[in-house]
Amino acid sequence: MGAISGRDQPMSEEMIDATLADSFPASDPPSWTLGRDTFQEKEPAAATIKTSKTNSQERSMMKPNIALSQEQCEGVVKILNLLLSDEYLLYTKTRNYHWNVTGPQFNDLHKFFEEQYTELNEVVDAVAERARSLGGWAFGTLKEFSQHARLSEHPDQYPSARQMIANLLADHETIVRQLRIDLEAAEKHHDMGTNDFLTGLMEKHEKMAWMLRAFLQGESV
Repeated sequence: MGAISGRDQPMSEEMIDATLADSFPASDPPSWTLGRDTFQEKEPAAATIKTSKTNSQERSMMKPNIALSQEQCEGVVKILNLLLSDEYLLYTKTRNYHWNVTGPQFNDLHKFFEEQYTELNEVVDAVAERARSLGGWAFGTLKEFSQHARLSEHPDQYPSARQMIANLLADHETIVRQLRIDLEAAEKHHDMGTNDFLTGLMEKHEKMAWMLRAFLQGESV
């Protein structure tokens, strides 16, 4: 009985290894011990050094290597964020008029304003992405837009359809004039890509302004 109870006692890891060694071919280290140290904690110092090097490499990779200095990129991004604020305000105003227009031409103007704010939504996205492509951050909050926009809002006002069109026309023409100034600034930063981008935006606003102006030339609004 005493011998039987002795076999019931738990075997140590060394005893298990010795027993297995008698049954399997020798290996160095023994095959049944492989992986026991897999989850051992790595040295904190080595891990910290590795992480530091990785972060440094990532920061280096994040900087655009496009033949523009960081100062030039930052200057252009500032221009783009001011423009982004104006574009977002004009988008919001156009959508507001889409919702609140009234009068005999409600259906036509409701659809027309929708076409214009849909195009402005694409412009907003393009300006923001241009800023990001230069390594900068794009404004993305209403607070930032309202603080930096050069256009004006008209809260608590619901003008006539004709006045709505006149307001939007004035805003588009304001952006066109500002874009001409921005084009000169982009040239000073030697950023021909942004220069071309802003030229395309100016043409879009000139066309949208023309369409608004055509409405005002009629007598039905």
